[in-house]
Amino acid sequence: MRADEIKSQVLTIPNILTFLRILAIPFFMWLTIDKNRWISVGEYSFPIIGFIIMVVAAGTDLVDGHIARKYNQATALGAAIDPVADKLMHISILVSLVVIGFVHWAFLVLIFLKELLMIIGGLIVLKYAQPIKANMAGKVASATLSLGIFLSFFHSFFAEKVFYLDWIVIGVATIMTYYAFAGYIKQVIPVYKIVFKAFKEGKDPNEYFSPKEESKEPIELEESKLNDDNLETEQKSDDESK
Repeated sequence: MRADEIKSQVLTIPNILTFLRILAIPFFMWLTIDKNRWISVGEYSFPIIGFIIMVVAAGTDLVDGHIARKYNQATALGAAIDPVADKLMHISILVSLVVIGFVHWAFLVLIFLKELLMIIGGLIVLKYAQPIKANMAGKVASATLSLGIFLSFFHSFFAEKVFYLDWIVIGVATIMTYYAFAGYIKQVIPVYKIVFKAFKEGKDPNEYFSPKEESKEPIELEESKLNDDNLETEQKSDDESK
């Protein structure tokens, strides 16, 4: 995408909601890490305020998607920054939960490595081509990870009562995430090949991605002309036979 295209897509309601989701990150991190802000529930104490803000912020993901579809405000920029916002939220929440001991650090390392590669790759693709849309495996993995994170806000309860259910869900989500990442790699490799080829030839990679729609028309016209010629030939043959 060119710079002027990105600027024209910033001030849409779905994209503004996505930016607000990113801005909410430091607030729920603070309210999760600061144990003075926790709320006691029976014999346990949980970062409930941080959890509520995190859930509200995550809920905007559903809202902006609905608005984008209903009011035709879907943009290439939104398709690129929305998954980036989700990844930043996942990582920041995991960091907070690791700090307070509610999530094992190994989960954070594995997910951070994969998400970092996704963010870097997504930004490069956004600059030179249309963003790669999330596949179903990625959506399911993201939803499973979100569930595991939600449960982990109440880790002390699950650790004692439900045999670390929150960590089991996060572990399954981590495996699913890497499976989805393999599918993403397959989609993004052809884009990188074109980008590297353009750089090697000293050209702007955008030139290889922009004119997609323009290239369809000549083909359709050529096919139409060919069909007309065939029809004309058939009519002549019928006339001669008569």
